[in-house]
Amino acid sequence: MQNTEGPNIEKQIHDSVLLDGAQRKEKLIKHITKNFSIPEEQLLNDKSLVEILMQLQRDNNPMIYQYNEDIWRYLADHMEVEEQETPDHRAVGKNSSYNRLKAKTYIDTYWKNYNPAYPTFHGGGGDCANFVSQVIYAGGMPWVDDGNPNHYTWFTNWYCKPGASNKDGDKRITLSWKVAASFKRHWEKRAAKQVVITYKDAIDNMKDLSKQVYVGDPVQFCYANGTPYHTLIVTGYAWDKAAGISDIVLASHTIDSNRRSLYHTMLKYPKDYHLRFYVIKEGM
Repeated sequence: MQNTEGPNIEKQIHDSVLLDGAQRKEKLIKHITKNFSIPEEQLLNDKSLVEILMQLQRDNNPMIYQYNEDIWRYLADHMEVEEQETPDHRAVGKNSSYNRLKAKTYIDTYWKNYNPAYPTFHGGGGDCANFVSQVIYAGGMPWVDDGNPNHYTWFTNWYCKPGASNKDGDKRITLSWKVAASFKRHWEKRAAKQVVITYKDAIDNMKDLSKQVYVGDPVQFCYANGTPYHTLIVTGYAWDKAAGISDIVLASHTIDSNRRSLYHTMLKYPKDYHLRFYVIKEGM
């Protein structure tokens, strides 16, 4: 199978998300310690830091304006969410207007030649979630916009409005559109079904997995703790004769590819890592 991604770029994506998250946490801790006299030791615990950041949001503290994106990106990584429905749950009719053919056409057109109608984050943080959001939108999933431009950080909103840029704080594009962790927070509630599986179980059950997901369904590669580090989308299937498995083929930006093997990618990483598929609608 043709594979256009570079292994060095792949490792950079994997490592940079960890580094970015660590630097964000350090920045927030230093600022809170300095301005609120809370001992740094208390903030090292993620649960404590989440509680304090949420309180700042509720109090509309001026700090949120200076570090708004950093706060919400951190919260997207660390806030606990309600238990998701099991992968076997069938949400009949949900998102039934999603057009997988249109999504596939968009993938084939823009996986390599980026659409100039959208901002690109290829050189700063990665363009993966941005591209997958474009595909889903092209497939007919509408924006979600509560009308308040200051809510561009809220996980419930999802849009990229004309003229949006790749600058932090641009209210025309939501974090859920462009940031992997926020994308997860939005689509785990909005997709018809969610499939969460360890790399080990996925490797051992590729045939069954390939029957559960479809072209135009997003997938995220996640660390063992569930934090996503890369967002891709299903673009096809392939029989891997050497491995004797039915493989799922993925498309992505940052690592620009439309022939990426899910099976061989998983073999490179720890088996307790997780895949998270968002089945936008049931069936084709």
